[in-house]
Amino acid sequence: MTSVVVHESPRRELPKAAKGGVFVLFWIIAIVLWIIAPTISDPRWGAFVVDTGIVLASVGFAAPGITWTKPFRNTLIAGAIAILLFLWADLNDVQVVVYFLRMFVPFAALLTSVYTLVGKVKVWY
Repeated sequence: MTSVVVHESPRRELPKAAKGGVFVLFWIIAIVLWIIAPTISDPRWGAFVVDTGIVLASVGFAAPGITWTKPFRNTLIAGAIAILLFLWADLNDVQVVVYFLRMFVPFAALLTSVYTLVGKVKVWY
């Protein structure tokens, strides 16, 4: 019987400047999207712009509480998937998915911050 040793790369900590930069940048983009959304004539595209702002604000809100690069990458991937789901649901008028995502995405960001404060549970791992 042979044993295989898997060498795991050391974890890299996410720099505080990156956390703060993502927070500020994503919130600025979200606010700009919320400002221009009412000027869009097609209500489906306007809703998509608002929902994209919700995702970006949520990812920005969660960023300061994320310590390592891998969970941060997973958060960005989850945000991109949420934007694609919003695109599909808003343009095809699937209201159940839209309202579920409008509640779930900010809730997940809130949980990330709460669990960071508690320090016992990792959300995006």
